[in-house]
Amino acid sequence: MLTFDFAILFFILGMAVFFNKSLSYIFAVLGAISCTFVGFEGYINGFSYQINVFNGLSLSIGVDKLSAVFLIIAYVCFSAIALYSIDFGKLFSKTMSFLINFTMLSMLFIFCAKDAITFLVAFEITNISLFFLILEKSNSYKQAYKFLAFSEGSSVLLMIAFAIIFAHSGTFLFQAYQNNYLFALFAFLGFIIKMDIVPTHVWIGQTYSKAPSNIAAILSVPLTLVGTYGVFRVFSLEKSVFLAIIAVILGALSAFWGALQSARETQLKTLPAYSTMENNGMILASLGVSMIARYSNLNILADFSYLTAIFLIISHSLSKTTMFLSIGHAKETLQKENIDDLGGILKNVSKSAGFGMLISGLSFSAVPPLIGFVSEWMLLESLFQSYKFQDNFFKLIVTFAGILIALAIGLSSFGIKKLVGFSSLGKSIQTIKKIPDFTIKLAENLMSALVILSVIFSFLIVFYLGYNNFLDGILGVPKPALMVSSRPIFGVVSPFMFAIVFGFLLFFYFIVKIFKQKNKNSYSVGRWSQIKRK
Repeated sequence: MLTFDFAILFFILGMAVFFNKSLSYIFAVLGAISCTFVGFEGYINGFSYQINVFNGLSLSIGVDKLSAVFLIIAYVCFSAIALYSIDFGKLFSKTMSFLINFTMLSMLFIFCAKDAITFLVAFEITNISLFFLILEKSNSYKQAYKFLAFSEGSSVLLMIAFAIIFAHSGTFLFQAYQNNYLFALFAFLGFIIKMDIVPTHVWIGQTYSKAPSNIAAILSVPLTLVGTYGVFRVFSLEKSVFLAIIAVILGALSAFWGALQSARETQLKTLPAYSTMENNGMILASLGVSMIARYSNLNILADFSYLTAIFLIISHSLSKTTMFLSIGHAKETLQKENIDDLGGILKNVSKSAGFGMLISGLSFSAVPPLIGFVSEWMLLESLFQSYKFQDNFFKLIVTFAGILIALAIGLSSFGIKKLVGFSSLGKSIQTIKKIPDFTIKLAENLMSALVILSVIFSFLIVFYLGYNNFLDGILGVPKPALMVSSRPIFGVVSPFMFAIVFGFLLFFYFIVKIFKQKNKNSYSVGRWSQIKRK
């Protein structure tokens, strides 16, 4: 696949010219865009390359539909982060540009690996690269080593998982990993560490706060996507109802605890860090419900919960990248860390940073018609259908998860609104430090646009993913603009029509405002003419 080769080439060129930071980041942007196209092409056609090394040892890379979806989401966000870093990276050393290219290259091989050796090598390179990227900020050794310790714990668990399969099958290829419970257990535990799931979340607060904002965005989105991808892959290989139950319980607890911590947090980057924990908990719980429903032969609920997990991933990735980029812009401009001391971003820093924080915050607060509202509606719809389970134990587990997640949504909304209300819309009396920000603003605007467009055309995402049975039409809503949560219909929502109605009302509001302003100006001119004549 030509785009795959181009992606590797661009990342290597980016590392080679790291002494010219701007050029290095430009190659990173080109590489990330190429990876996005790898995902689109791989979703349609797929590809696979296998190399026989020696004595039957084979290494393999390729893209299937699952890895393609994660490639697209991760590298759309990486493209924005790299674009943002062209100007933002001027505040840091040349090493950062080299390491960001290196991280993007290694993650490409994580998502494309089809054997354990390729995966583990790429996984370790990613961990070490991010360790040094965290160290770009002074006095961050403790936080960087905490990150590395948990990362190596994840690596050890994955090594054990892959060793179990090699001992059983004599191959490192993932295709031999079907229906092995011990492998699934150790791999599951290894991957949820990367998702910051309880109780492996203790490193995130201080580390996100210390890391540069573009690196915090990588920790929050592409890195946690690695863990999420791993859990998805494990469940595709081993349909374990026990692991599904653990996923629901740990996911619900993580969502609640992350939301609770974000509600009480006052640090600018720590609050969204705990929000990441909450969102990943929701993703894990949704995937667990899907597996339990599949085990119970509730295939429609299983498909809808699986689609819900993907929508939660899209919502979190786009909104959280937007938030961290906007926070980084504001933080470096106002030189403040505490939410209570920060304000006036929309007015005093830039419209793009203020609007980025506002739109991402509203999305996380599940304000319609944004993508966060759609994904959390889908999650609650999945959980509310727990009555369909015949097994009372499954009903109890999913209902318990639904209660915790409903509380988490409320707590998270409070925390995010606090962040946005104080920082973006508040007043500022601070001294403003000017920084180069052309590409920073461009990246913020692009991500804000994606947050909006992703919900307007959410029915196209459903169609593209192949879940047409959850698209319908009713009354004045044409098919396929209506999303349904079950068959027969259990709940419905139409983000597309909501956006059209909202857009019309907004347009009407501005027309009325312009008309009033025009009449006011005409009246003022008339009065001035009368005064002059007198």
